[in-house]
Amino acid sequence: MVDLNTYPLESLKVSKTIRDAFWQLESHIVDVSIPANYSDVHIELEDQSGNNKAVFCGITAPDESYDLKLVEEAVDIYAYDLRWFLSRQFVPDTQLVLASTDDIITYIEDLLGGSNWATVTGVEPYKIRSPDPAISKKEFIFNPDTSKLDAIAEIADYYNCIFEVKWRNAGTEQSPNWITCAYFIRSGEIDDEVDGLDLPLPAVLEKTDNDILEISVANSSDDKYNRVIAIGCDSSGNWYTGIVESPNVTNGTAKPREYMEYPSPYVASQANADQHASELYGLFNFPVKRISATLAKRHDIELYQLVKFDGWTEYANALYTVGQTGVNWVRIVEISHVKTATSSEVRIVCVPDRDLSHSRLKGYSVSPNSVDITESIVMDVLASQASTEIGVATLPESGSMTTVALNRGGTITAKVLGSDESIVLPINNERVIVSGGGGGFSNPAENDLDMREFKVKSTTEDLVFQAPQVKKIIFQREPTT
Repeated sequence: MVDLNTYPLESLKVSKTIRDAFWQLESHIVDVSIPANYSDVHIELEDQSGNNKAVFCGITAPDESYDLKLVEEAVDIYAYDLRWFLSRQFVPDTQLVLASTDDIITYIEDLLGGSNWATVTGVEPYKIRSPDPAISKKEFIFNPDTSKLDAIAEIADYYNCIFEVKWRNAGTEQSPNWITCAYFIRSGEIDDEVDGLDLPLPAVLEKTDNDILEISVANSSDDKYNRVIAIGCDSSGNWYTGIVESPNVTNGTAKPREYMEYPSPYVASQANADQHASELYGLFNFPVKRISATLAKRHDIELYQLVKFDGWTEYANALYTVGQTGVNWVRIVEISHVKTATSSEVRIVCVPDRDLSHSRLKGYSVSPNSVDITESIVMDVLASQASTEIGVATLPESGSMTTVALNRGGTITAKVLGSDESIVLPINNERVIVSGGGGGFSNPAENDLDMREFKVKSTTEDLVFQAPQVKKIIFQREPTT
């Protein structure tokens, strides 16, 4: 492990937001003798109490920028935490299917390398929690080109969990052995002493402490929604819609600004739809306030930690009363440790405490970034495109349910409907079973299909739907309890 403190650092920045895939380090070294690419590096910074705090452990990237002058030779180097390897490793063939009955803890631990994590990813499965059992379990089927990082992120997003890394010294102060530790925890347990992120206690930032060099509050109402809609279906193809809106929308004095979750994996009944719409309304029906602050040497402060700005009476109306009753706690969603020859600062951005596992909230809780926004739009479009799976189903002699075995592993449920019922393929149908052969649509006819704007394609031959006599077949992913 290379200690960057031993290099002539002219400047250093270690940063991450809750939306970023990994921690990033940028440093300007007044020398051209630097660590080799993919070297293990770490950096410690002294906080305001005189204690050294490990703010980064990771690997140097192949990105370097040399600046050679007559009076100075310098180089800019960059580094990322070890989750970078997860973005460069694909899900193994044996793990492309995470069945609804599989143990999620074991699955994620295996993605990290299991007992061989040190030589596979370098990320220790330190605290991997099972998701909230109240969330219906589902089957995940990943493509062979899915990275381990993307697979974990998809699982975390569905189950309202947070995937994060921190560092611990498994050695001694004289001979440190820095380990990158993985946390996969429930979003509601961030601050839990046992099952949380092992965060420091909530920090009170007093105006009189002289820690705060600058503070500002930005109020953005761009993403405030006054009507929230949640739509989903049950295993029988019955659809349910929950709508919650502000009173001024209901009485017509305000124009709707709508947010829709469709189809929602959390909706399988009307009660679910109403409850989930209410929960989403509570998350989205207020402006996003970002409190930015620059602190002197507060390198003990951590991402996701709760803080309170005390004594700043001019901002009393700008902060929400959240968390503990009567106290304006806000949560850090961005942090940068910045050190130069003359200063050592921590820059943070905080928002009112909410369920920050929700991908939409992550997106606009952090500061706007045009590159991230464009990338997110592109990824949303790609994610909405259905891929094709091949499988075999046998029509049951009695009953309406059968199982379809996918050729590449995993199963989905096929439901046989009567002649008076309609075909329903939800827009989130991730894989569609198709059969080769000619003839286009047969029985049922194309106009018998209720596609709900979902397009089914075959890349090899004409698409054929075949059903005996008057029966019809629906292919639909079933929620599993």
